Amino acid sequence: MLAAGALDVFMTAVQMKKNRPGTLLTVLCGRNDVDRMADLLLTHTTSFGVRVHEVQRRKLARKSVKLKTKFGQIEVKIGRLGGKIVSRSPEFEACKRAAAKADVAVKEVYSEATRVAEETL
Repeated sequence: MLAAGALDVFMTAVQMKKNRPGTLLTVLCGRNDVDRMADLLLTHTTSFGVRVHEVQRRKLARKSVKLKTKFGQIEVKIGRLGGKIVSRSPEFEACKRAAAKADVAVKEVYSEATRVAEETL
C-alpha cells in the first residue's frame, strides 16, 4: 500500500464477532486515491468489503535542513505552526546510517542531532 502511494498503513489487533481474533488494516490516503486503494485491498486480501471514512488532517509547515553534528551531516525536519518552530525531528534513516558508520547506537546520533537542532534553530 505504501508503494502504491498510501500516506501510512498500520494494523491493529481487534476482536471480531463471536470473539474471533482479527486484524484491522488501516490505510491513510488522499481523497483521489480512495478508489484505487480500496481496489488494491479487495484484490490482494481476503476481505469482502472496505469501510471508507473521510477525516480532516492538519499539518505543520515543514522544512528539512542539514545540520552538522559530531557524526556528520544529519537531515532534520523542522515543523512550524504560525511561523513558530514547534518541532525538530532528525530523519531516522540519516541517523541510522551515521550510527552504523560511527559504530554507535542510533539513539545516540538521534539525541545529538536533536540537541544541535534545538541549540541552533
